[in-house]
Amino acid sequence: MQVTVGGAIVAPLSGSADRFSIGAGADVGVVWKLNEQAGLKFDYMFAALGAKDIPISVMTSPIDVKPRLQFGSAAFMFQAPPGPVRVYLVGGVGIYRRSVTLTTPATGMITVCDPWWLVCYPQPVPVDRVVGSRSTTDFGVNVGAGFTAGAFFVEARYHYITGPSFDTPTGRQTATGKFFPLTIGVQF
Repeated sequence: MQVTVGGAIVAPLSGSADRFSIGAGADVGVVWKLNEQAGLKFDYMFAALGAKDIPISVMTSPIDVKPRLQFGSAAFMFQAPPGPVRVYLVGGVGIYRRSVTLTTPATGMITVCDPWWLVCYPQPVPVDRVVGSRSTTDFGVNVGAGFTAGAFFVEARYHYITGPSFDTPTGRQTATGKFFPLTIGVQF
């Protein structure tokens, strides 16, 4: 069994990239080897993403958005034969928790409908109905590749997360999450 610890740069993709910017995270995990080339990888990641400026209708000042992503995943891992550098493929399933905290010093009325912010008020409402923290826990899948060199590893994995649906003025939208973390770390 190996323990992995790493830091990650997390890039949002697709609809997530329209609302959030690249963030940073930390990843810890274990790899249980089934044989010399196959194993099961279990890991947990926490990431803080940045937020993009989204034009919304606020009477006094903008909303501050703080998105967070956490997940636990179980994946099958297949490695190349032993050597100084070993390439591997990884893919599996996970449980993902996305949270978005909205804060503002503003008072007055606001109109905001953004499924990726986990809030939809298409008609003006008091700001205090919008501010606060919202979260969703959903299932997802992931697939990627990496390589190890001695005690170091680099891994890139695509994560697709199902999400809740919202009725918006432009129709029903589902807040699926798509993220691409690049993790660099050590294993022991």
